[in-house]
Amino acid sequence: MGNKLERVDLDPPAKVKGFLGSYFPPPEPVSHFINQKLEELYSVKRMHIIVNPFAGKRKGKEISNLISSDLDESNITSVIYSTEKIGHAEEIVSTISFEKGDALMSVGGDGTLSEIITGLLKRDDSFYETIPVSIVPSGSGNSQANDMEIEDYRDAVQRVVDGRLRKMDVGKVTYLDEEEKKIRFSHNLVGWGLGVDANILAEKMRFLGPVRYDLGSLLSIIRGKVRNARCYIDGNLIDSSFILLLIQNTKTGGDRLTLAPMAHVDDGKMDLGVIYHISRFQVLKLFNQLKASGSHVWNPNVEYYRFKHLRIETEEPTAINVDGENLGTTPLEIEVMPSALKVFH
Repeated sequence: MGNKLERVDLDPPAKVKGFLGSYFPPPEPVSHFINQKLEELYSVKRMHIIVNPFAGKRKGKEISNLISSDLDESNITSVIYSTEKIGHAEEIVSTISFEKGDALMSVGGDGTLSEIITGLLKRDDSFYETIPVSIVPSGSGNSQANDMEIEDYRDAVQRVVDGRLRKMDVGKVTYLDEEEKKIRFSHNLVGWGLGVDANILAEKMRFLGPVRYDLGSLLSIIRGKVRNARCYIDGNLIDSSFILLLIQNTKTGGDRLTLAPMAHVDDGKMDLGVIYHISRFQVLKLFNQLKASGSHVWNPNVEYYRFKHLRIETEEPTAINVDGENLGTTPLEIEVMPSALKVFH
């Protein structure tokens, strides 16, 4: 028997007049952290900088050298590691010999940060309880850094020097990679449905830059693929046909789209937006509202829930995406790990 299904019902505001008629404005933004209490002050002695040299505009190595120089001025030594392949950041973090006063820094995008967190939380020791993580926005989307309002590497370094830490939730994601069950820890989002289709198409058009996300979404809407699934939300079954499930820890995803504007990263839950089988025209309208800073939350075709545990089952394996990376397939299971990660804030 499941826990009570927590549905998020929002009262739409008054419509405002625009050039093409009246419309609902986007919701007021909520704070990234619901708990504003300072968790602790941390004095960094040594920083392990994990660099994805292929992320974003491929300036990771250049940025990491500037960071190392700035940290040195604050009497913080640094060790730089460059990733060479997908999954390498996780491998690096899993083998680091940590000492008291150490910290980790992610120089890359949301995918690089996801690998670093996974490497830290899957270790056999308990260093995940003490080692904090710094986030330097150097990827394509940088959703986590965007929601934390980290502007650039200088901002990230200053937060390290200040040493103020917050705790945030992560999602323990279990999925299939062919026949092998694997685990990834998600800080940002988990995608299933149209969003994954769009991301797969976007990855084939990286040469177009950020606009590839919009193009991938539009092509996926035109294709109009619908999937049947059994979705268990804290044990409560929804068995239906879906266009898309928006599974969010943060407010934004992809090219900083506001997917879950009411989400907090430290409320012990993740947010779930459910879009059932609707027409292509309705999906296109929904996409336009989503692009408008999250006004899709007022759309009657969207249902929002919050959960601690989610499971998605499908007749045939269907692709999933974790923090911007296309990893494997259903069946998919997500368990929220409250306050599992310390970050510089």
